[in-house]
Amino acid sequence: MKERLTSRKFAHLLIVMTILLGLMAYRTWFAAAPAAADSQKNDQICDLSHSPCSATIADLPLTVSLANPSIRPEHDFQLQVSGVARGLMPTKSWLEGQEMFMGRIPVSFSQQGEGLWLASTQVGACTSHRMVWLLTIEWNNGQHQQMALSVTR
Repeated sequence: MKERLTSRKFAHLLIVMTILLGLMAYRTWFAAAPAAADSQKNDQICDLSHSPCSATIADLPLTVSLANPSIRPEHDFQLQVSGVARGLMPTKSWLEGQEMFMGRIPVSFSQQGEGLWLASTQVGACTSHRMVWLLTIEWNNGQHQQMALSVTR
């Protein structure tokens, strides 16, 4: 059975579409973006493969870098965190794949001097030519930092 699109049904459809478009436009143009909480300020992703990454933890700057920028899968490499404030220490850190989950690889930092922490770790080999790993560092003050590592075969 075929029903016709009468002018009354068309008017109802037009009203519903106008309301939906108005709500979408209001949300797009007038809704304010929520302010970032302190714990989310350090979630920007910096690529360690190209340059050292700067972060602000406990309102003080610190730098995370690689001892040797060329990382090869299944070979050890050194991570260095410098400029860490007294009393601040990495409590938990790990590497995990950004595009492909290959498990969590624990990273253990050890203090080498005043404000200097080092870790030796490695990443697994991937079938793709380029794999991006995320290094996550959690600090004893509750803040955390994420940095990317690009590894090519």
